[in-house]
Amino acid sequence: HICGVGHCGEADKSFHVGMSTNRPVVVLDNGGYSCKAGIGGQDQPLRVLPNCAVKPKRERRFFLADQIDEILDLSQVIYKRPCERGYTTNWDLQCEIWDRIYKHVLKINPSESDLLVSEPVCNLRSLSRKMDEIVFEKYQFQNYARVPAPSMALYHANSTRLAKKEGATLLSQTYSVVVDVGYSFTHVVPFMEETPINHAIKRVSVGGKLLTNYLKEVISYRAFSMMDETHLINHVKEKVCFTSKAFQDDLVKAKLSKKNNPYRIEYVLPTHVDGKTLGYMKTEDSKTTDDDQILTLSNERFTVPELLFSPSMIGIKQGGIAEAIAQSVKACHPDIQALLYKNIILIGGSAKFP
Repeated sequence: HICGVGHCGEADKSFHVGMSTNRPVVVLDNGGYSCKAGIGGQDQPLRVLPNCAVKPKRERRFFLADQIDEILDLSQVIYKRPCERGYTTNWDLQCEIWDRIYKHVLKINPSESDLLVSEPVCNLRSLSRKMDEIVFEKYQFQNYARVPAPSMALYHANSTRLAKKEGATLLSQTYSVVVDVGYSFTHVVPFMEETPINHAIKRVSVGGKLLTNYLKEVISYRAFSMMDETHLINHVKEKVCFTSKAFQDDLVKAKLSKKNNPYRIEYVLPTHVDGKTLGYMKTEDSKTTDDDQILTLSNERFTVPELLFSPSMIGIKQGGIAEAIAQSVKACHPDIQALLYKNIILIGGSAKFP
């Protein structure tokens, strides 16, 4: 049995019949950056794994999924990803990653299980059909459903509110806007009664990948060459970057002298001699040596995330997240626009910036 809500928002009820059996339900959030895998009924994913293959500079083979934990030196590694620009393009690599997840992480037999898997918003029908073919012909799952990630997030948010009894009103469950700040894109998806309003879905061509690449270019121009250090710069982005509430005012403050600049920080780069592949923020108690390389960051901490709101800063002729939300809500019926604005849900890795 197949259940898909990727195109019309209508689900085939046959999947729910299959779920009434005693078979385990594999839940797989298959994102462009990571895979979150678990079994239905668990509060949290069993594992969050990189959705890629990684080749260290001193190795001849690629490491997949959970094997990446074995890599000691992640500097200057080569990445191969099954997803490009938000869509799965390398199915052979994607299947190799799924093989690792099913056999070595979840340790389940797909032919004796059901599957709930995420798919991109507005996924191409040809890609959906390819996934159907792989799920049934290669893995032989008994039943499966493919659902856009925003639909999963909305269901989780409503369930959490009901469990905590916090703001769980009928309107909050009926009208919602989910903003998915993903690896390749940002999608704004309005919902009515847990069904996406397809004609009002908007996309911004900025995601976590672009932010990391932009930070690499800025640091390479201003300080050290970091174009091959994707893993390290991604860590720097996650640890030190934040969104500005008053961008122009913060730019003025970032130009102040060393002592008066509230945003200036020093990041100690890893030496890889002690086996550590990541650096750390220098504090007053930190002990450094003359051999340590210090990366000084100031306005980069908030100008990089600002691309989410102003893509035009780097020549992308688009509005940011705020404009996309406004355009999405405006495309809906006037009677529900105020209700949509009252219930906006943020998901995705780049939505975690403080």
